[in-house]
Amino acid sequence: MSNRIDGSPPKQRRLPAFLDHFNTRDLKIFFRCWAAAWVAALLIFIGPVADNFGSATFFACLVLFMLPPSGVLFVFILGSLSLYIGIGLAWAWGVITMKAALAARPEADTQARVAALQQAAATEAQSTGSSAAGIAQRMIYDGWMLDARVTAVVYCMLCVFIYFLSRLRASNPKTAFTAIFGIIITDLFLCYGPLLPSFNGTLPLALVKPAAAGTGLGFACSILFFPQSTSDIVLEGIGDLLRLMEDSLQYSASALSKESEPLDPQQLQNRRTKIIGQYRKLDPSFGFLPLDFSIGSWGAETVATFKEPMRQLSAVILSLAEFHKSAIESRLKTQELNKSPSDTKELVERDQEKKHKKEKKANKQWKVGAHHLAQVADLVKGLQYTEDHSVDPDVANEFTRHSTAAMDACLEGIRATGECVRFVERQHWYHKASPTAHEELYERTKTVLEKLRQTKTSFLHDMTESLITGYAQLFENDGPDENTRADQVAGIIICMNFQEHMANALDKTEGLLARMSDVFPEATRIRLWWPTSLKYAARWMLGKKDKAPTLAPASDDDPDQASAGDATQSAQEKLRIRRGYRPRTRHPLGKAVIGTYHWLTCDEGLYALRMVVVTIAVSIAAVLPHTAGFFYREKGFWGLIMAQTGLLVYMADFTFSVLARLAGTIGGGVLGLLAWYIGSGNGPGNPYGLSAVLAVMLIIFLWIRLYLPPNLLAGGIMGAATFLLVVAYSYVDTHNPTYGDPGVGYNVFWRRLLLVLIGIGAATIVQMLPHPPSASRHVCKSLSRSLRTLSDHYALLLSCWGRAGNEGKTITEPIWLELTESLVLLEPMIYNLRFEFSSSQFDSKSLGQVKQLCHALNGFLARLIAASATLPQEYKDRLAQQMGILDHRCIGEIMAVLGVCEQALRTGDAPPEILPTPLVRRALDFWQTHQTEYLLSADMVRDEDYRRYCVALGSYVRFLGKIDELVLVIKGVLGEAHLVSKDLIDLV
Repeated sequence: MSNRIDGSPPKQRRLPAFLDHFNTRDLKIFFRCWAAAWVAALLIFIGPVADNFGSATFFACLVLFMLPPSGVLFVFILGSLSLYIGIGLAWAWGVITMKAALAARPEADTQARVAALQQAAATEAQSTGSSAAGIAQRMIYDGWMLDARVTAVVYCMLCVFIYFLSRLRASNPKTAFTAIFGIIITDLFLCYGPLLPSFNGTLPLALVKPAAAGTGLGFACSILFFPQSTSDIVLEGIGDLLRLMEDSLQYSASALSKESEPLDPQQLQNRRTKIIGQYRKLDPSFGFLPLDFSIGSWGAETVATFKEPMRQLSAVILSLAEFHKSAIESRLKTQELNKSPSDTKELVERDQEKKHKKEKKANKQWKVGAHHLAQVADLVKGLQYTEDHSVDPDVANEFTRHSTAAMDACLEGIRATGECVRFVERQHWYHKASPTAHEELYERTKTVLEKLRQTKTSFLHDMTESLITGYAQLFENDGPDENTRADQVAGIIICMNFQEHMANALDKTEGLLARMSDVFPEATRIRLWWPTSLKYAARWMLGKKDKAPTLAPASDDDPDQASAGDATQSAQEKLRIRRGYRPRTRHPLGKAVIGTYHWLTCDEGLYALRMVVVTIAVSIAAVLPHTAGFFYREKGFWGLIMAQTGLLVYMADFTFSVLARLAGTIGGGVLGLLAWYIGSGNGPGNPYGLSAVLAVMLIIFLWIRLYLPPNLLAGGIMGAATFLLVVAYSYVDTHNPTYGDPGVGYNVFWRRLLLVLIGIGAATIVQMLPHPPSASRHVCKSLSRSLRTLSDHYALLLSCWGRAGNEGKTITEPIWLELTESLVLLEPMIYNLRFEFSSSQFDSKSLGQVKQLCHALNGFLARLIAASATLPQEYKDRLAQQMGILDHRCIGEIMAVLGVCEQALRTGDAPPEILPTPLVRRALDFWQTHQTEYLLSADMVRDEDYRRYCVALGSYVRFLGKIDELVLVIKGVLGEAHLVSKDLIDLV
């Protein structure tokens, strides 16, 4: 047994994930982002630039916090383009709006108001000695030129634009920059357009110039400092994914050591989440390879060939981890049922001494799901074995020895592949490895590949022979009694299940390493690679499902959009075509009315409507004669932006975001005060001292921006914005004061904090009306859709099982990955449910359990669908006859239970007390009723098809078991409905 597996070397302590980025690659990216942000911040202290840009010069640095140059150059360009599209659209619509609004007021009225303004300004200038131009400007911002007709046109046209931008943001996360910057530019026209005496088409330049400077600096730093191509990003992602898979496999391998502790299901789940998260992060990068411009050993076409082998290896590693996790959970469940079966079957008797206590509950209470649990307990008691006891100790020792060698081979293959990836990553025009190093690594790759092939062959042979030797009595004519025989057959099935999973891991590792061995000889030369296709850029901009690497956090994805995958839909469509019918369609008029209603009242529609309401509520003070001057002086414009950006689609996310924004504002303000007073003391602000302090402080904020979890991103950006506002406004007030400046230092901070509180307060009120958008109900509906998708997968299984063909093999991994990714998307939202006040009975814990059961059901169905393509018809018929896979009554029971669970999640109604559960018991009853004599021989154990048959059998039983667990979880939350008498239950 290797040292890596037996755990003899001490485990190194690692920094928390937030701080664990002190490596060459991450530090290069960090330096690039820091250089761009610091240079953008220096623009605040450069006189000519500040005079040209105005008081919002800091916006250049803020843009780089929102869109840091941390990834591929082309992705940064696409992000910048989406930003400019929003600015351009808002600018054009704002200009049109101003023209239309000013046309609503007669020219004579305008000239009369302007003349009165000039006369009033001149009169005040004579009495005060101030500049008439300055007084006129102040009077304009105090609302002298306000007109109800102009204001009405401006609000009508701009609020419609804000509505559609908000819908766009809610429906397509990639358009977040377009919507945010479009709304900010629209706010300028909304707040200041009605105040102006004449048309001003350059109003947005105060923010457009800094934004353009920020993106330009980001573009320059992406080229000058450690540039990365898409190929580099993909290779780095492959390396990270390989390390995560190695860690998962290493953890699974640790269970083979007798001295090791049992595997922790939570640790297996965490590793699965990391692998899926890294795969989701890597997968969009493959789509950008045709747009790649790079200098290196491999071009985009070569790198793209690793997509399929990486997907297949990820699937088998996750499947192996799920096998271990399911085995552990089954063992724990069995132990729990064996402890106190009477508690689940009998009534819970209250002590007689508690009769007179102040309790309104009955003395006798049924435990929820007691009938179900009682039957499961009887089943476990009747079987009288667990997975540990089913495997003979001698077989277990041989099992461990052979499995350790197979695990070692897999780990070595993954490490060799990772070394080749890192070798190619280091190949650049300024650095090239020696031919000797390349040849040594290539020879090692071929050696490991050959070892993998030999290990796979020897593992299958030796493992099979060990089973035959260990269970030799089972194959004799005068075999053991019925109970012993059942125990030994169970042991064989368990071992062969693991054997198949391990063989798949060896096979997929061999496939990946073989692909690496084929293309690795090309890594000796460096050349320039040009883009091969530009079509993907337009498709990415328009499509909802095409994501960009490192551009948007994963939590922004809508799980509803991912729950029904393309692969599942296409397969279902094929079945509909074969049937030759379509669902009955509504009348076009009714369809239009219902469609319009749903379009207006869906989550995106209500979010956009709330955005319009909060915009009007906060900005109305800017266009009222008595409050316009106050709004301008107190920088109410930023309060409006706080209210708009604070709104979110669901209440749990909103509550968490409010806490993060408040913490970020306070933290950023405190650090801003430190930066200002350290850099300037009691003086007006030394640009050199402030520049030095900013260089240090920006390290903190950029580290937070780049490495915080996505759900804390808003708080990090708010902290950076507050920090920049405190420093920038303080410097402007002491060097180039203008009307409406908020002051210096602490005055800027408390005004900023007040604006944030006002914005959050307004957003909270609007978010709560007409009713809070419940994230709990949204997650319930998403999980309900996931169960519906699982029912579709089950229907696909039945369709594939009943006929010959390899259709199941082609659709297995795509539909499995699609649903797995959609379930992973729900994890941040499920976590945030603890911050939500909801009337739903489901909480974060129970929905997390449902999600994990959906994961397990998805995995078992994927194995069964794959088995439908690989098993010979003889074994498929045998499994169907034994377990009733194709029996109409069994199918109806499974579909009914899945349908009840789906509806219970969607509506919150309790399921009936009596259901056709436990499904495992009913399947075993079917087996006993339709039992056919099958002789188990050594030749069958050696047969590869029989091993796959055992895997399919185990997967089907576990699939039914997970449905039973799902019923108990839902009943534990919602209770039971349609109760019947105990006497009737005892007869069932």
